Amino acid sequence: MPILAYHHSPDWTQELYQATIDQVIPDPDNLPSGMIAHYAAPLEGGGWQVVDVWESAEHHDRFLRERVIPAAQELNAPPFETEMTELYNSLIA
Repeated sequence: MPILAYHHSPDWTQELYQATIDQVIPDPDNLPSGMIAHYAAPLEGGGWQVVDVWESAEHHDRFLRERVIPAAQELNAPPFETEMTELYNSLIA
């Protein structure tokens, strides 16, 4: 079942996000297995947020465990919160 993952932190910046994404998805035309969509934007009041759509929670969890967390640790990034829910509907123009 597809899922929507929401990652956010008041301590992340655009620069930190960019350094991380450059490591974990070096070619935006070649997304990780199971990733359907990826969106990133600043949080109102500071910080950074990411919204992803994945084919399954397993795909998401593997990518986070194998790629994102190691890259964030290498960059000495502060922790971020993750929320996940089953995706009910998606409309894209």
